[in-house]
Amino acid sequence: MAKVEMEVAGLSRSPTESYNAFLVILREKQGSRRLPIVIGLPEAHAINIELEKFQHPRPLTHDLFINTLRALNVTLLEVTIHKLQDSTFYAYLLLDTGQEVVDIDCRPSDGIALALRARAPIFCEEEVLRQAGQPVLEEEETESREARARGSTSRRSREELERLLEEALAREDYETAARLRDELRKLESGEADT
Repeated sequence: MAKVEMEVAGLSRSPTESYNAFLVILREKQGSRRLPIVIGLPEAHAINIELEKFQHPRPLTHDLFINTLRALNVTLLEVTIHKLQDSTFYAYLLLDTGQEVVDIDCRPSDGIALALRARAPIFCEEEVLRQAGQPVLEEEETESREARARGSTSRRSREELERLLEEALAREDYETAARLRDELRKLESGEADT
């Protein structure tokens, strides 16, 4: 089966699920489709901690798992979302023990949280993308290209970006928060260059 490399585009509250349901949005690295996956609040929190590079004083569950793999000289090679059945996504971890490569069943949300921590690639089977992938809207793609073209220049001040970021985090709109965080980082890197 053909696999497509994905990246985490953001997190947001699920508009159709319960109050504690979120969407992790994966996007093709070399394409124009995205894959929204419904996850719970703890999983969204675990993913967001790594996206925001928040340093917790003690290892959380996903950190503990990665630390254990490293202590045992096991490498997380990749995470692959390989099946969609009855509205449920299925994934596996591909681990290299040094003697063999094994795959371990996991929930996509846990796999994504682990892949982010291990800097391992995230893949999705082409068939799953055909079933559940959504095209990125043309205006979103145009906006993304324009933002990349602007580079470190920003129309918003640091104070405004920080305020908007705090508001997005307070309402748990992680997708918007991630975009604002990126814009703030670009602004700060531009200031450091001057």
